[in-house]
Amino acid sequence: MNIKEIEIYTVFNNINPNNNSCKSLWGFSAIIKTNNKKILFDTGSNGRVLIENLKTIDINPLDIDTIFISHGHWDHIGGLDSIVELNNKIDLYVTKHLSKNFINDYKTLTRRVTTVEDSFYKISEDIYSTGPVGNAKEQSLIIDTNKGLIIVFGCAHSGTEIIAKMAQEHFKKDILLLLGGFHLSDKNEKEISNVIDLFKESGIKYISPSHCTGDLACSLFEKYMDDSYIRGGVGQKIKFEESGVLELF
Repeated sequence: MNIKEIEIYTVFNNINPNNNSCKSLWGFSAIIKTNNKKILFDTGSNGRVLIENLKTIDINPLDIDTIFISHGHWDHIGGLDSIVELNNKIDLYVTKHLSKNFINDYKTLTRRVTTVEDSFYKISEDIYSTGPVGNAKEQSLIIDTNKGLIIVFGCAHSGTEIIAKMAQEHFKKDILLLLGGFHLSDKNEKEISNVIDLFKESGIKYISPSHCTGDLACSLFEKYMDDSYIRGGVGQKIKFEESGVLELF
């Protein structure tokens, strides 16, 4: 996929970097727009706030065709009902490790529910799930572009560096962007520095951490990753050009 076809909007986050008009609550959600898909990645913790933020960013919930749930924690599925009430023509992707009752209910509420079991499951052209990874059985979203891989995390409980390495080895491509929750809020400076070293060794071009990453990790990323660091948070819009990434808020 050509990177110029991709836009990513963070529509739910506990971080509001520019104190913009979007509301901040604990959780994460992002919209990934391509030339033929509009994917809502996770739904944050509160449906009312999610809908309000979508309106603020000028995204119509009726235009969403796919919802991708990384894992079943409340701060990633809390807005699901609110979206589905407005738009039930949704293809929902979850892992098989969510509650069977939850999955069965949404089979009646959406167009289709797909329970992902396999690694690197293909969702559509150039868009994949990692499949369930680690003890949390969390899936992340991978977009295969002409400039490298984009990986969107919910919380990356098993480790961003582990997931990134898996994707690099499978697709035989470099990483263009890692975005979302990096789950480093409980790590100390040495542990975070080790992650930074691994990112640099792997040649990852851009990172945009937020949500559960933690203030210490974000400050160290900003300090040591120079132009590779993109400040993440609600209201963020990322567009791409052939020469690199264009960050907008």
